[in-house]
Amino acid sequence: MRKEVFVYLIDNSDTIVSVSDNWDSFASGNAWDSTLRPQDVVGHKLWHFIEDVQTRHLYAEMFRRVRSGSHCRPIPFRCDSPQERRFLELCLVPLADGQIEIRSSILRTELRDPVELLERTTAKSNEFVRICSMCKKIATGQREWVEIEEGVATLKLFEEDAMPQLTHGLCPDCYNVTMAKLDDH
Repeated sequence: MRKEVFVYLIDNSDTIVSVSDNWDSFASGNAWDSTLRPQDVVGHKLWHFIEDVQTRHLYAEMFRRVRSGSHCRPIPFRCDSPQERRFLELCLVPLADGQIEIRSSILRTELRDPVELLERTTAKSNEFVRICSMCKKIATGQREWVEIEEGVATLKLFEEDAMPQLTHGLCPDCYNVTMAKLDDH
């Protein structure tokens, strides 16, 4: 089976210079509700598309280290759709003049029953649930992160009139794994 790879190229000021031809199909398969198309993303700062402060900090640190010559081993992450878990790895490739090629490769996928919390068309309340930007686990307490299906049950979300909105963050495990991948030359 051939690995599907999605590529972003950013310049030295973190502006998206190009995206691979398959970017649009991946975004729509992820139930992304944006009207943006690849041609609309190019020319914008990558930071415009990363919502939370923790994930922005992590990416900024990864970019800083890669640009300063550190080697970055592939970093595991997930980019799930409502009906599929998608396991990927992120590779950062330093290029001339401070540019970075951001390569995301799908390693495997797993079908699952659709998760209503991830559906864009599901009615949302004014409440929020934190989801990890890297592994897609959700926070069920201050320090506890669980798979989304378990979190929906633990938090009794189906008992509510509407699903909460998702807000992103990083679980401690993903932050530590990513930093270890950066530190492991």
